[in-house]
Amino acid sequence: MFRLIFTLLTLCATLAADVPELLILPNNGAWVTLKEEPSQINDRLYLPTFGLRVFPGTVWNFSENDGILRYSYPRYGLYDLETGTEIHLVLKESLDVRGKFLKFDNNTLFLEKDKSVVLVDVSNVVYFEIPEIPQDKTLEYFPPPTSSKKRIVPVKYGFQTGDLAWSAEYELRWKNEEKAVFSPWFRLMNRGTGTLNNVQVTLLAGDVKTGRMMQEERAMRAPKGMGVAYATDAMAAAEAPQSSGENYIFKLKDFVTFLPGTEFRQALSDPSELAPVKKFIVKGNSFSSSGNVPVHGDLELTFSIKKTGKEDLVLPKGLLRIFDENGVFSGEVFIPDSPSGEPIIVTPGKAFDLVFERTIVDYKRERDTAEGKIRYEIRNQSKRTLPVIIRDTWHGNWTVKNSTHKTDKNSASELEIPLSLKAGEKVIVEYSCYVSYR
Repeated sequence: MFRLIFTLLTLCATLAADVPELLILPNNGAWVTLKEEPSQINDRLYLPTFGLRVFPGTVWNFSENDGILRYSYPRYGLYDLETGTEIHLVLKESLDVRGKFLKFDNNTLFLEKDKSVVLVDVSNVVYFEIPEIPQDKTLEYFPPPTSSKKRIVPVKYGFQTGDLAWSAEYELRWKNEEKAVFSPWFRLMNRGTGTLNNVQVTLLAGDVKTGRMMQEERAMRAPKGMGVAYATDAMAAAEAPQSSGENYIFKLKDFVTFLPGTEFRQALSDPSELAPVKKFIVKGNSFSSSGNVPVHGDLELTFSIKKTGKEDLVLPKGLLRIFDENGVFSGEVFIPDSPSGEPIIVTPGKAFDLVFERTIVDYKRERDTAEGKIRYEIRNQSKRTLPVIIRDTWHGNWTVKNSTHKTDKNSASELEIPLSLKAGEKVIVEYSCYVSYR
């Protein structure tokens, strides 16, 4: 929480350089901090949003601004359409009306259509579209009454938008059977129609909570050129997003330009060489049988980023893509938020050459107990030795008897049997299990 507050304060401090600031959250959405330099003294100032959708209830006014900042939903009287502007209306009766705007008077729209005048009651309009949005009047700033010495004062303000997002991506490229190169990336996305040039971007990673929007969101979700009925609301300063735990911050070194409907990827840090541990997992559950159809084992990878004591890399949750020695894609899987040095265990897919059958024999069931023999036949059809682990799940009070191989009881519900299968080897594993459900 302290780190998050410090970040927001840092964003505010950098406004002295007139550089727009973005704090992009991990669960989509961004906090935009801007500064506007008026060219002249006006009773009202329309602050630019650069085409970004503004979340209602998130507009804030910095304390050094003595004026009033007001958010307004898109509405008819807001646009001041010029006579002759092409407009498209959709009415409640599912009717489409297209024509040229003449005037708006007494809650009635006057349109020219086929050389005649059409009158439309605005209460019947679901939405309307125009080719281009006129001047952005979403944010209105009313300066305080001027003193005897008039002067132009910069305005600092901000809001939250859902158009911008970021995600973490990773690549694991095998060099040989033992070594791999790990590369972390981040992807920036602009899913809206706005444009931001040369902005300073900070990425927030972690489990970050934001407050729910209480206002109607229909207007902010509308496509370009769409408006709804009258609505306006005065907004107070918005609270900072609350974090449910410790979070991390990645401040990008270079300025970023966001173009409409685009995304791009950039390295989060330099690649590093790892030695992931491969295991092949054969799974079973209680007295369940796999039947006569061979089942493929799971490939499990375990790796970690070593701590160096200086700028240790943390891994925000994201998508990990894996490539073999020849650069061929071999699977992808999501990894959770991972601190530096914490082991990461992923299962990117099935093992093609490791197959098995699990059979239940000599099964006996009484009212509160059950007993049976579990038989595994595991075949390694590859050309290399594979480390294999049988991992069975049991419930109740269970005891293993007469196993052909060493067993490990990892927990109250998990049994493991470690194996090593040579190329082309077939192994039979049997053990009996007694379970009491009392």
